Amino acid sequence: MKFNLTLIFLAVLAPLVLTAQDIYDPKKLTEIKIYFKNPKWKQTLDSLKDEKQEERLLADMVLNGVKYTGVGVRYKGNSSYANARKSGQVKLPLNIKVNHTDRLKKLPGGYTALKLSNGFRDPSMVREVLAYEIARNYMPAPKANFAKVYVNDELLGIYTNTESVDGPFLDRFFGDHDGPTIKADPNWTVSKPPKCPDGDKCSLNYLGEDTLCYQYLYEFNSPEAAQALIKLTRTLQRSPNDVPELMDVDQALWLLAFNNVMLNIDSYIGAFSQNYYLYLDSLGGYHPLIWDLNLAFGGFRLMTGAKRLTNDEMKNLHLFVHYKESNEKRPLVTKLLANNLYRKMYLAHCRTLYKDYLENGLYLQRAKEWQAFVAPHLKQDKYKLYPDKAFAASMTESVDASGESIPGIQPLMDGRRDALKEVPYLFIEEAAISKVQHQKTANKAKITIQATGAQQVWVFWRKGSLGIFREQEAIKSAEGVYELELDAGVQYYVVAEGERSATVSPVKAGMELYKIQ
Repeated sequence: MKFNLTLIFLAVLAPLVLTAQDIYDPKKLTEIKIYFKNPKWKQTLDSLKDEKQEERLLADMVLNGVKYTGVGVRYKGNSSYANARKSGQVKLPLNIKVNHTDRLKKLPGGYTALKLSNGFRDPSMVREVLAYEIARNYMPAPKANFAKVYVNDELLGIYTNTESVDGPFLDRFFGDHDGPTIKADPNWTVSKPPKCPDGDKCSLNYLGEDTLCYQYLYEFNSPEAAQALIKLTRTLQRSPNDVPELMDVDQALWLLAFNNVMLNIDSYIGAFSQNYYLYLDSLGGYHPLIWDLNLAFGGFRLMTGAKRLTNDEMKNLHLFVHYKESNEKRPLVTKLLANNLYRKMYLAHCRTLYKDYLENGLYLQRAKEWQAFVAPHLKQDKYKLYPDKAFAASMTESVDASGESIPGIQPLMDGRRDALKEVPYLFIEEAAISKVQHQKTANKAKITIQATGAQQVWVFWRKGSLGIFREQEAIKSAEGVYELELDAGVQYYVVAEGERSATVSPVKAGMELYKIQ
């Protein structure tokens, strides 16, 4: 009897254990089994995509052994779908809505959507998971791992499984998820409406007060989101000094630094100026969010117009691209970097990325570890977009992928490291922060910073754990000592500004903070 009770207990416990499994655990392969009743599911999904419909095909799904009925499935992506389909590929990118028929249904962790990428133009299969792993150290960024995906019990392939920028993600970083959300994802099938001024994709150019002039370039979750975007673009153009009152500038600087140093050109800095979100939190602050990193590490070459960068040009990409040309079509770069302090902070972030991942070769170590993890599973993937030979070679040499020469990750990024090593202004560290401390008294807190070589010392702070950071200059009280009194209950980081450079403490400012309880 005792034995039978144990079996019953284990039978009850097993689904609970499976349910608790993190679907983005980097050490585990998420298993997703999709069951369509419609025998023509491929044709139906193609038809829905062709017609630009948001309608989904009904299916059941088993995720890590747990069944979810009534999910909605559609294809996702632009080139990763269109080019793969055109060449006859079966493995197409998928978007699964778990709460399609039941709004209350959720996956472990509260997730309601799955975003599955097919590895388009990435024979290495690791660009996306590696790029997100790096980005998460410095800014809000989605989780990502690999998933084995079946349809009607046939293995469709190994996919990148990336967290959606929605409820759980927004709650985790901003404490809410109902605010206006803007996605930089141009509708390539729609022409510019008449009488709308010329912009440049999702470059945050101000296009007037008519929301129609923005709707073909950006996706909005509400009418309020469109108005929020107009306000931000208007401020960027007409009164850029007011942007810090609206936006978490440091998050924007991290995003720009990451895109440049890690050669993520299919982004705001590239020709299409896309693949990011803007979220307006409940306190009225805008947050730029990185997205769609499958072509990081040089997987995309278009910089401006039709100009395609060579491997050498990517390795030597200027840290101040767009800013040095005063490119009005990239105001997030030109307006922010025109501010002396922000320009120095941007360089400090570039330096941190360089030291953390390029100088020591950690990027390569992690890329190889990701490849070693996925390799045995990929051998079972008969629908993979590129052959095993391309997977093995992609780390060390250029490989043809869907008509594009994709540079080997190691020679490209080692070349990027060597090029940045020769940039003298990147390594100027005039100011040093030796100690940061605070002392709480009643409802106030006194922050004391010991810094040498600084012209000014700034404290970026916010009340509590939410909202954007406000900047305030600390007062020099003695040689090398700076002080600032704030209310208790704040979070903050410190910037010591020299004539040509800045030092940030903690170096991963924004994700790592000093906290006054």
